[in-house]
Amino acid sequence: MNRERAVIYFTMRLKNGKKREVDLDVPLTITANELVVGLNSAYHLGINTEDIKHCFLKAENPIALLRGNKTLADYKVMNGTRITFVEGEQ
Repeated sequence: MNRERAVIYFTMRLKNGKKREVDLDVPLTITANELVVGLNSAYHLGINTEDIKHCFLKAENPIALLRGNKTLADYKVMNGTRITFVEGEQ
């Protein structure tokens, strides 16, 4: 099993009730903070990354709040992990 990368499902739930889902191939060696910053930049999520300590994403399989300098591997992110961003929760 390749523990360097994982295909995750990223869901964006927007205030207007719309939902967008994408499959992403992510390296497991990046930190949760790097993932937040990268997704924010790629999908224009509007997350204020000036105070990165308050930035997080919700994950299922495993259940976790992804934040900080732990790598995705440390969180045990794997193929099929669902990561959700809910607009307005940051």
